Amino acid sequence: MKKIIGAGITKRVGWSLATSSLIPNAKRTKFLGAVGFRKFKNGFIGANVEIVSPDEVRFGDGFYLNRGVFIDYGEVVLGKNVYIGQRTMIVTVSHEIGDPTRRAGSGVVKPVRIGDGTWIGAGVIVLPGVTIGKGCVIGAGSVVTKDCAPNGLYVGSPAKLVRELPEGADRGEEEVSS
Repeated sequence: MKKIIGAGITKRVGWSLATSSLIPNAKRTKFLGAVGFRKFKNGFIGANVEIVSPDEVRFGDGFYLNRGVFIDYGEVVLGKNVYIGQRTMIVTVSHEIGDPTRRAGSGVVKPVRIGDGTWIGAGVIVLPGVTIGKGCVIGAGSVVTKDCAPNGLYVGSPAKLVRELPEGADRGEEEVSS
């Protein structure tokens, strides 16, 4: 039992140090591998990223988590080349509404899935049970409460489809905000 507890604490301390701003971005992925988080080798993790339960997250190659991203402890699947902007929250836990003595009832965990090539802007909140299709753009500050169809530009609170995006290799550059 002692060995298991010690390993868990060592891993958490390693994670905290690796994701602190003390470690330069260029060295962070290598440092994470050295403290036991090898699945991050094909992506980027910025400073102060918090992943409550790294074993519950599946990462596609080429992922990018900017500064201060928060990923809750339920199952999260990130496709290939997913870019998540700073201070974004991926929430996997909600609560049933309880009786008047305690309104926050039993916890409910629902997975979140984010498709290949999706770009999530800064400060977005993705709520439990949401699937964001491949090739989407979610504008900064949006709150994603429902599934997003592939190749759509979604903005607002709640996030709504503003327009469909090209599916092919057309990569026209434009700025997106909510």
